[in-house]
Amino acid sequence: MKKFIYILMTALAVGMVSCNKENKKGEGDDNGPKYRIKSLSYTDNWYEEGLPNHENPDEIGWYDTWTYTYDAQGRVIKVFREEGKPDKNWTLSYEGKKVTITREDNKEIMTLELNDKGVCTSILDDVKEGEYGPYKETAVFEYDNTLRATKITKENELRSVIKLRDNCLVSWTKEKESRTRTFTYSTTKNLGDLHEIYSEAIDPPARWLYETGMFGHGPAYLVATSVWEDDPENGSTITHKLDDNGYVLWEKKTFPGGGIEFFKIEWEEIQ
Repeated sequence: MKKFIYILMTALAVGMVSCNKENKKGEGDDNGPKYRIKSLSYTDNWYEEGLPNHENPDEIGWYDTWTYTYDAQGRVIKVFREEGKPDKNWTLSYEGKKVTITREDNKEIMTLELNDKGVCTSILDDVKEGEYGPYKETAVFEYDNTLRATKITKENELRSVIKLRDNCLVSWTKEKESRTRTFTYSTTKNLGDLHEIYSEAIDPPARWLYETGMFGHGPAYLVATSVWEDDPENGSTITHKLDDNGYVLWEKKTFPGGGIEFFKIEWEEIQ
């Protein structure tokens, strides 16, 4: 299996690109239409056997869908996940550089502080129950001059060191566990600025929150491989289906043992 992974990684490395074009949120071709994410859906075969390895994930249904609503300034103000589940539907309220995220039952779950460019510099998580009672956790984000994250600290402890090359995230390290995940890229531009990859060393944020655009830019190109340096057999390959404008319709992540994950993206045109 290791031999298979290394052969696969070598083949994909041939198609690696220098990710040297800045890609801005919702930006299409210079004279083409501009889009923003309308919904993000997810499914996999980790807990339910029989997910077919075909090219149309719509045939199998979706476990989760996050639907985004925007205000006149283009900011996400609502994220809807499931009818009748107050803890899965959120409202985002903006007051200067502060963003408060509240559940449908009016429980506040987190607050974000933004910089002058609208990018999150810190996030205060919801109340958690600990050994000595309830507590909150704060994560702090640092960025480079292209507004891509380079470092994440949580409760004054360094959690992630993120390395970038030519506007593409090429590795991030879980400092607490001394583990590094590396990435390679296809030659396809990441129109719509999706966050296919990001530091998973802290929680939150999850991907649905990254896709609000408040955590800087994603990579300039679409990801081809993702692998832990200390466990290459658990790496994954990522393939995509694009619409006529070059935006991602869905992503398929395939693991050596047969695991499959799908993300489906719907877009709306920015008027």
